[in-house]
Amino acid sequence: MQFKVIAVGSTKWERLIRRWGVSFLVGEDLLFDTFGDEKVFLRNMQRFHVGLDRIRHIVLSHDDWDHISGFWSIIERCRGASVYLVPDFNPEIKKRIADYGIKIIQVDGPMRIKEGIYSTGQLLGKSAGRVVPEQALAIQSRMGLSVITGCAHPGIIEIIRQARGICPGSVYLIAGGFHLKDTPINQVREVIDGLKQLQPKRVYSGHCTGYRAECLLRKDFPGNYFSLKPGLVLEL
Repeated sequence: MQFKVIAVGSTKWERLIRRWGVSFLVGEDLLFDTFGDEKVFLRNMQRFHVGLDRIRHIVLSHDDWDHISGFWSIIERCRGASVYLVPDFNPEIKKRIADYGIKIIQVDGPMRIKEGIYSTGQLLGKSAGRVVPEQALAIQSRMGLSVITGCAHPGIIEIIRQARGICPGSVYLIAGGFHLKDTPINQVREVIDGLKQLQPKRVYSGHCTGYRAECLLRKDFPGNYFSLKPGLVLEL
């Protein structure tokens, strides 16, 4: 099974110009998040030869603009896909999706999306004083457990624990945004120490992880830490 990075925005400049967010393709038919810049997202979908007619599953981790904006650029061509949303996803956005006639599947708890791929179900995190409901992916393959996150507002350690409850076993890969960019350095250190205890074989991050956290991850996972880049393809 392949994991491909469609788009990722990680720098302060990219955030300022709203070229921010993440989008990943799992296999050939599952999109996880759709980035924050519609034009960049659509251009990369074409550039990386993603067949929109093959997309059957679209999982939106949470309802922040930088994870859903690109969705509106493909919705007309993905009417046969199902969209997976957590129960507390913004109701106005949910209605807008439903008005297109797209099938919405509410993820009330851990849920099998397709063979070997599961949603963690809704987990609650915080950002800028607000509660953020979010889901992540747990993928079970011959390599072990892979955990794919959008922003990890509920905490990357908590997300991995939830994923291991769905797919027990060793952690092969963690990829996505870890939401550590504004986190005090001592707390970042605690998170990284927690990740080290879980002994993932590969760690890929970007987006909201933050430069300081990425530097520490690279130091503490020598040879096993990598930055997410558009077009990156991994075997899970």
